[in-house]
Amino acid sequence: MVLTEEKLRSLYKKDENMKEISLEKGTILTPSARQFLIDKDIKVVDKIVGKTEEAREFKEIRNEESKPKYKGILGELYVEKPEYMTQIYGNVLVKKDDKRIIFRGVIDSFQSRWLVLMKDLEEIKNVKLQKDLESIEKFIKNILVSEVIGEALVDIKVLEKSLDEIRDISHNPKKYFNREHLFGICSKDSYPVIKLNEMRALSRELEIKGVEAFVKENGTIERRDILLALNRLSSAIYIMMLRGVTGEYGNR
Repeated sequence: MVLTEEKLRSLYKKDENMKEISLEKGTILTPSARQFLIDKDIKVVDKIVGKTEEAREFKEIRNEESKPKYKGILGELYVEKPEYMTQIYGNVLVKKDDKRIIFRGVIDSFQSRWLVLMKDLEEIKNVKLQKDLESIEKFIKNILVSEVIGEALVDIKVLEKSLDEIRDISHNPKKYFNREHLFGICSKDSYPVIKLNEMRALSRELEIKGVEAFVKENGTIERRDILLALNRLSSAIYIMMLRGVTGEYGNR
């Protein structure tokens, strides 16, 4: 016989003071049914009297299988990982729509698109362009890894500049590139500049997901280092655009 969570819930509604349940030998509990028993602290006992060695071994195996392997952020315990949940760190589970999990998915997608861009622009064979693309790619990877393993971003650089320098350069194109801000990007611009502009726009969306993940409703701010890095990511890509329109990456 297979005992499901639905059947257990039906029995529990009839007797919410249930402390134990008797099962016939050989009864199979589904994973969700087993989890329900754990959550409600309901003990399982065998109906048979005078257990055989085989029955004792079965009980030992069942008890081992029912030991919680995961826990939720509120302390709830899980024998198996539900399909709608994922590990946020260690054996701690959250739903897959948790804001930090969404952030991980968006930065993963952003990195994958950046790699495609790097491949697309290989044919230009501009050493400076490839070097800058690789610098941004490494920067993205550092942010991703830092969030997953919980380590702070310390003294990181991108485009061989500190994050403060990146901000200064991106805010002062007249000083560093002898031109005004790029307000008129259009289809007549070079392919690298147009693609970089696309990625710059996507990086702003990524930054918003970071804010949603790390700025709590009560005003508490987590991972200020990542939020700063995300802000500078779009600035670094903008600097690459400025380098592109001023001919540093060639004329294509």
